[in-house]
Amino acid sequence: MSPDPDARRQEMWARIGRGELNAAATDAQLMLETTPDPLVRAELHAALGLLLQRVGRIAESRDRFALAAELAAGAPATQASYLADEAGSRFLLGDVAGAGTTADRARRLGDRHGNRFAACEALNTQAAIAMSAGRPADALRLTKLGIGLQASERQSSGGAPLSHLYHGLALVELDRFADAEASFTEGLRRSGAAGATGQAAWYHAMRGLARYLNGRWDDGVADARLALDGAHAAGTLVARPIADAVIALVEALRGNVGSAQAQVRPGGGSLTALGGPGEDWLSLARAAAGPRHRESLTALTEGWLHTRPTPYFLSWRSLAPALVHQAVRYGDRDLAAAVTASAETGAAHARGVGSAEGAALRCRALLDDDPDAARAAMAATRRADRPFAHGLACLDAALLLGARGHRGDARAAVREAAEAFTGLRATPWLARAGQALMRLPADEAEPAPRVPDGWSLLTGTEREIARRVAQGLTNPEIAARLVISPRTVQTHASHVYAKLGVSSRVQLTSLLHRHGLDRDA
Repeated sequence: MSPDPDARRQEMWARIGRGELNAAATDAQLMLETTPDPLVRAELHAALGLLLQRVGRIAESRDRFALAAELAAGAPATQASYLADEAGSRFLLGDVAGAGTTADRARRLGDRHGNRFAACEALNTQAAIAMSAGRPADALRLTKLGIGLQASERQSSGGAPLSHLYHGLALVELDRFADAEASFTEGLRRSGAAGATGQAAWYHAMRGLARYLNGRWDDGVADARLALDGAHAAGTLVARPIADAVIALVEALRGNVGSAQAQVRPGGGSLTALGGPGEDWLSLARAAAGPRHRESLTALTEGWLHTRPTPYFLSWRSLAPALVHQAVRYGDRDLAAAVTASAETGAAHARGVGSAEGAALRCRALLDDDPDAARAAMAATRRADRPFAHGLACLDAALLLGARGHRGDARAAVREAAEAFTGLRATPWLARAGQALMRLPADEAEPAPRVPDGWSLLTGTEREIARRVAQGLTNPEIAARLVISPRTVQTHASHVYAKLGVSSRVQLTSLLHRHGLDRDA
C-alpha cells in the first residue's frame, strides 16, 4: 500500500525543519514524478525553492517559486505566498525591479485574500528595497506595518515571516542599536518557540553584525558562532557569510590575522564581485586581514562591485571610506571619486543619520585631503554609536589636521581614536594611533631627559617588548620575534606600563618616541 500523500508531504516538511535537506529534496522530486494535482505540485516546487534558497542557489530558488506561483494561479491566496517567496529570492539576486514588482503583487493578493504571511513577507522585501535605495526611515515604516499584521499562521512552507529581522535591520541603518537589539531578540524568541532553527540562524547572524557595528565585538562573535551552528543544523548555508565575516573582522582588527584569513578564505572558482548574499562583508573581512595594501584594495573593490545592484543595503558605510582610502593610496582617483559620489548620495537619502553622513564625509576628506570634512566626519560618527567607525574617522582627522599644522586638534583626535580602539581591544589600530601621534610635530618645550623615570627599573626583556610595542607590533607579532607566548608578552607589557606610569600603548609609544627609545639599539 502506497504511503498517504498528505503524510509524505508532512514528513518532507519535517525533514526540512530538522535540516535533512537532501532527503527532503529527494522526497519532493519523487512526489513530483507521480503527482498530477497542480496545487500539490506548486507546494513541492515551493519546497524545492526553499531548499535551494537555504543552500545559496538563489537563481534556481527564484525559478522554483515562480513556477509554484504559476501552478497556484487558481488559488490566489496560496499564490500570494509563493509570489512573496519569489520576491525575496529576486532581491537576494540583486533584481530590485523584479523584486519590487513581485512583492507588490504578493502584497495586493495577500491583502485581498487574507493571507497575512504573504503581505508580511512582501512588506519585508519592500523594506529591503527601501534600505538598498538609502531610505531607512521608509523601511522602518514598512516593517512596522508587517509586525502589526501579526502573521503567525503557517501560510508558507518557510515558517512565520521575518518581520522582526527586517525591522531590526532598518533600526541598525538608523543607528538605533538598542531598539534593533530588542527586535532581533524578539525574533529569536519567536523562532525558538516555533522550532525554526533556520530562521534563528539569520537572527543570530544579523544581531551579531549589529553588535559588531555597535562595538560589542565579543557578543557579536558569540552570536555569529551560534548562527554558524544553526546554519549547519538547519542547512541554512546562505546565512553563513555574514557570520563568518563578523568573526573574521573581529579577529583581524584585533591582530589575529591568520585565524581571520582562514575564516573567510574564498573557495575555488568563486566570483566575489558576482557572489551571493554577504559577499560584501566577506570582502571587508578579507581586506582587514590582507597582508598587503594592494590585496586589501582588490578585496574592497570586489565588495563594492558586489553592492552595485543594492548600493545602500547595510555595508556601504563601512566599505566606502575603506575603499576610498586604499584607492587614493594607489592613485586610482577615478574609483575614489565614484565611490565618494555614491556615498554622498547615500548620505543625502539618509539625512540626519550620523553613520551615513560620517561615511560620506570621511570619503570626501580622504579624496580631497580636507581637514574640515574630516572634523565634520568626527562629529557625525560621534553620534552614530559605532565606535570603530568613529575611531577611524578620528584617525583620518588627526593625520589631516597634523599635516596642516593643527597640532593641538590633531592630538585630541588621536586621543579620541585611541579611546575607541582601546575599548574594542583593537590592538593594531591602537598602535596606528600611537604612530600617528609620533608623526605629529612636537611642541616647543624643554628638551626631554635621556631616559624617562622608571626606565632603569625595566628588565632587558621588558625594554625589548616596550620598543616593539612602540614600533606598532601586536602581541602575537612580538611573541613570534622573541619566541615567547602572547600571554607572556601581555604580562611583561603590564609590568612596563606600571613601571613607566602609562596606561596604554598610545602613551607608551609617545613616551618612548619623545626620548628616542623606540628605535632598535
